[in-house]
Amino acid sequence: MVIGGSLGGLAAGIALREAGWEAEVFERSWGELEGRGAGIVVQPELLSFLEERRTVRSEVGVPAEARQYLDPDGRVVRVERRRQLMTSWGKTYTHLRALFPEECYHRGKELVEFEWGGDGVVARFGNGGEEECDLLVGADGTHSVCRRLLLPAAVPEYAGYVAWRGLVREGDLEPSLERIFSRKFTFFLGENTQILCYLIPGPSGELAEGERLLNWVWYWNVPEGDGLREVLTDSDGKIHDYSVSQGRVRGDLVERQKAIAGEVLPDAFGRLVAETDEPFVQVIHDLSVPRMAFDRACLVGDAAFIPRPHTAASTAKAVANATALAGTELL
Repeated sequence: MVIGGSLGGLAAGIALREAGWEAEVFERSWGELEGRGAGIVVQPELLSFLEERRTVRSEVGVPAEARQYLDPDGRVVRVERRRQLMTSWGKTYTHLRALFPEECYHRGKELVEFEWGGDGVVARFGNGGEEECDLLVGADGTHSVCRRLLLPAAVPEYAGYVAWRGLVREGDLEPSLERIFSRKFTFFLGENTQILCYLIPGPSGELAEGERLLNWVWYWNVPEGDGLREVLTDSDGKIHDYSVSQGRVRGDLVERQKAIAGEVLPDAFGRLVAETDEPFVQVIHDLSVPRMAFDRACLVGDAAFIPRPHTAASTAKAVANATALAGTELL
């Protein structure tokens, strides 16, 4: 039984079924997961996982031919000829979802508790139902219920800064901006801040020029306490713990951050941020657990360790965990 139906959970379910397990995925959301709006740098672990299952590389994402670094005046001060592949959460989810049997993917199943029972595990869900299994795999991400039940003292810690994120349709870019960012992984490293951007597939996985999205991520220091609480208070007054999604960030905060962008970022990045209709905010956390295996339960992916996004390793780590788990003599 895999708890969590996002990328890590799907990878675990796919790998376990291929290893001969009757793995089923239990996802707390009722509807199909979609619209996460996040870019992903395709690391070798993810690409290999997809290619080994007959996904063509050209269908995975958008290539970037080089990394480039801008100075405060917007001049290119360094170029690294390094080809990388960029994709999106949505595109990756679509590929993995197609590899997992529909009848084994259960929606609306929010885990509330589990206990060891005989030779297996009994999991209980919020709707009153329960399921028995030989092995429970906690792949339920940053907010993992499995981790909380297994290791209640392991709590994500705020790293002191947030990621402002945004998406701009490639076809809507001014030609001068398109020339700067197209086919490149672009960075600016400023004083106490960093911003980067790259092209990813369009909202429905489009790979054609003009239909793709420019994905940017801007790391910005926010003091814990009132400052962080303000950023996490959405347009309806609700205070979130980890992120505020597209369309929910307060308008005054968006305008304030766009004004800051015009002051501290190179002109190209400042214009890019200004042209973004609905930026969103993600809090950066640190977390590691003292162990991942617990008799007939285990933790994988972000449920076990939360790498900072600078490493571009979250999805690759989840896939690597899934592959390693499927190759382990478990019982």
